[in-house]
Amino acid sequence: AWVRVAVPADPARPPAGSAAPWLQRVRQTLAAPGPWMVALAFAAYSSQWLSVIGFLPVIVTQTGAGMAAVGALTALVAAVNMVGNVAAGRLLQRGVSPIHLLGVGYSAMALCALAAFAGGADLQGGLPPSWRYAALLAFSMLGGLVPSTLFSLAVRVAPGEQTISTTVGWMQQWSSIGQFAGPPAVAWLASRMGGWHWTWAVTGLGAAVGLGLALALSRLRPR
Repeated sequence: AWVRVAVPADPARPPAGSAAPWLQRVRQTLAAPGPWMVALAFAAYSSQWLSVIGFLPVIVTQTGAGMAAVGALTALVAAVNMVGNVAAGRLLQRGVSPIHLLGVGYSAMALCALAAFAGGADLQGGLPPSWRYAALLAFSMLGGLVPSTLFSLAVRVAPGEQTISTTVGWMQQWSSIGQFAGPPAVAWLASRMGGWHWTWAVTGLGAAVGLGLALALSRLRPR
């Protein structure tokens, strides 16, 4: 209701010609490199974020926190992701390069995951618990720069105006694939290593893939 009141209506536009058949739009989308880049970049982000947030209650419980505290601490880490999302939109409006925002987001996720999880198998080595939790907050908040930026890029790298919807849909599909693949990979590694202390290796790999795709996007001429 607030958006309806606060956001002005679109200006009147002449009626567009008949849209291309959906199958043709899908072919155009999948034949272009841009949609693949933003889609895989979103998968690189979502696999990291859900891997950490999904297992965060288990990880926080191992520090000795009570159940009520575990719920509140996990909810706060998830909530600060919105700060990054909104900040990315503001920064894009001010002319900050999308590639710079992606670079900051992916780099922060890699470094913060390393700070949060590096240590012994029981997470007793490395940083104290309060600093680990601060790193997780930064992981989620600065990582929130990525999805808003990718949505803005999806509009620009779509092969044409009629393929914006299929480009965004393809990106959302790969976001779901990342959410599906990331947590099992982290869980498998934790079971093999006897703890969560190598989680940063999985998230770091996702961050490296995201940074590589951001570099590739920077060399792509947008529509």
